[in-house]
Amino acid sequence: MNKIVLYLAIGYTGGAAYIGQATAGVPVPDMDEQTLQQKYHIAPTEQGLIGALQHQEAVVRSFAATKLANDGDKAAIRPILDALATEKLEGNKIILASAAARLGADEGFEALKSMCGDRSWSPTLRMTAAQTMVNVVGRQECLSDILDVLRWEPEDHQASFAALNLFAYNRFKQIPPSQLDEIRDVCAMHLKSQDAGLRIAAGMCIRDQGGPWAISQLRLALDAERDTAVRDSIAKDLLSVRP
Repeated sequence: MNKIVLYLAIGYTGGAAYIGQATAGVPVPDMDEQTLQQKYHIAPTEQGLIGALQHQEAVVRSFAATKLANDGDKAAIRPILDALATEKLEGNKIILASAAARLGADEGFEALKSMCGDRSWSPTLRMTAAQTMVNVVGRQECLSDILDVLRWEPEDHQASFAALNLFAYNRFKQIPPSQLDEIRDVCAMHLKSQDAGLRIAAGMCIRDQGGPWAISQLRLALDAERDTAVRDSIAKDLLSVRP
């Protein structure tokens, strides 16, 4: 059975915070071809899936776009972009733009970049778009928007956590020196957050910057930290930081 998980998730302290239908319009339930046929009476063929891009149910639209992208169906690019142009739900817009981008459409990348920077969206949704740009389609165009959220939305812990995680494990390559300095600044700022989860994420961010600066920051944080779980995490970061 070909099952595609459609929800977008942002990991957060103690579990996962899902951007679900109630808050963002992203379909939470899983979908598969059997459900598509039995419940919605849509054949999982190219013709059926392209038609499903205009279905009244958001989960069907998302499934259709995701499967068409998974199948590498280039003929679906224009129908997906047409569906994106009329989509009302922000979460579905991210999924449709991602599908178009995965199929190689410049308009899909441009749409995701626009979503990352759209200040009419919540910071969490913006970072969901950024996660998609970085983790799903492998592009770096949302870097300045990630920094923007970390700098100006420190009280939105969920968005900040997602943004900090994007700087872990060296997902970004060829970062301009000015932005590298800003990454260090915002990671160091969040290392002093009142939220334990953010301090853990900031420690990982600093660890992956490497060098004497990272070692110094982590040592100072370890000396000041009183939370056992955070101390353990920072201690591990300190042991694995690149000199």
